[in-house]
Amino acid sequence: MKKKNIILGVVSFMMMFLLTGCGSKKVISTETFKSTAESNGYTVTDVSAQYAQYDFVKEATVAQQKGFQIEFYMLSDKENAESMFNTNKTTFEGYKGSTATEASANMSNYSSYTLNSSGYYMHLCRVDNTLLYVRVEKDYKDTVNKIINELGY
Repeated sequence: MKKKNIILGVVSFMMMFLLTGCGSKKVISTETFKSTAESNGYTVTDVSAQYAQYDFVKEATVAQQKGFQIEFYMLSDKENAESMFNTNKTTFEGYKGSTATEASANMSNYSSYTLNSSGYYMHLCRVDNTLLYVRVEKDYKDTVNKIINELGY
């Protein structure tokens, strides 16, 4: 019985250690998105003018490569970022086919949603007032995940 309690205690300690810091993500700037994308061979374009009619979109940037793109948005506040996240998540869910894999997380300062379905890889991540949006053909999943991991999104 004592050995079982020790093992349980060690496992509990390891879980607490592993989960420390997992409750939040660091917000990146548009400049960080741009420099990370460019260092990975993406062509980066400021598309903020396309969103001029939406006063809550402060900055919009697109990184393009090989026929696909990754979008990064800086919104006026967390509430608008959450709304944009939820709208895009609902859109992604509309693409869900009979064979789909999905994952989601909602933590202290971020939300994420990933869907693999109908030949596409889709990923959303909101951190505070920023949003990363990805919808690419499944062949580009590994390429896109490399930069997503570098960005911490």
